Amino acid sequence: MGADVQNDPASIKTEFVRVIKDFSHYLSGQKETGNTFLDISKESETIVNNWGHLGRAQDVFSFQGSENASVFIIDSEGSFFKGEGGALLIKILGAMNLSSDSVFICNAGDFRSVYKKTKSVAPKIIITLGTKAGQSLLNVKQPLEKFRGKFYEYHGIKVMPTFHPSRLLKQPEYKRQVWEDMKQVMTLSGLKNGS
Repeated sequence: MGADVQNDPASIKTEFVRVIKDFSHYLSGQKETGNTFLDISKESETIVNNWGHLGRAQDVFSFQGSENASVFIIDSEGSFFKGEGGALLIKILGAMNLSSDSVFICNAGDFRSVYKKTKSVAPKIIITLGTKAGQSLLNVKQPLEKFRGKFYEYHGIKVMPTFHPSRLLKQPEYKRQVWEDMKQVMTLSGLKNGS
């Protein structure tokens, strides 16, 4: 981007409005899910929520599988059961005595919808696949390597963050760690080890 575009008042205004809208959407999502770590005055919140009419569309919430499943999976990439990563996920689930139809899987793009779905169904366990899903759901900033492999709570629901299957394809050395994570999930959910 050239200096003349960066200093163009219309471009600056458009970018500023987009940032404010994104921040407003973020604050609304945090408030709705009960994350109250940001302290902002009502006046500031009103200004942010009413600022401009531009901004990006909300991320679309997409999902697949049984909406009443006891095991929810939140996918950082939203690829679900497609491609090589999807095939590997199906294999992992099969080893856990689960099928793609017996779990609920959704993308990590819109956490308001994730929150509403988990609140209405109250699954027994949530598995987050990949960094974005784990960090967003659990509201942490650490790399996934630092917080995966142990259970957390999300509104009373146990959450197991682990690596995404697409990462396992690139770095097979993480497969053992993912399997250890899934064995903990199986123990907590009462599933029997299929292998």
